[in-house]
Amino acid sequence: MLRTAALGIRQVKQAQGTMNIELLGISSDQLEPSTSGYPCDLEEFDVLIELDLCFENHQADSVFFEFYVASHKAIENRTINSFMPPTLVLEEFDWNVIKRHISKLLLQANGSNSWAEVATRLSGQIRPASLSCFPF
Repeated sequence: MLRTAALGIRQVKQAQGTMNIELLGISSDQLEPSTSGYPCDLEEFDVLIELDLCFENHQADSVFFEFYVASHKAIENRTINSFMPPTLVLEEFDWNVIKRHISKLLLQANGSNSWAEVATRLSGQIRPASLSCFPF
């Protein structure tokens, strides 16, 4: 009986520790169409990208995160002496490259137990689009 109970606790801990992040969607309201469009200038761009994320098998509870994708030339045009939002710098705008970077990044958040933990693990790279998912 004791061994069975210990085994059950271990299985629960393993199940809780394997909460993976799932990417439901990636888009930008600055592009047309928003999920596959490209900026006018593929070498000088600064585009806000939005990610629809959820914990695996919990699609109804998704949360939006965001970051910028910018070229080196566009970064030079940003305001001097100011903080910079989370930005992925690319030579050319390419949805496939962006998706690969995001897939790798989201691996760092696997095993998180809350959106606050996800945001903490990914801070600096992406940020929540809203604070509504965080209890105060």
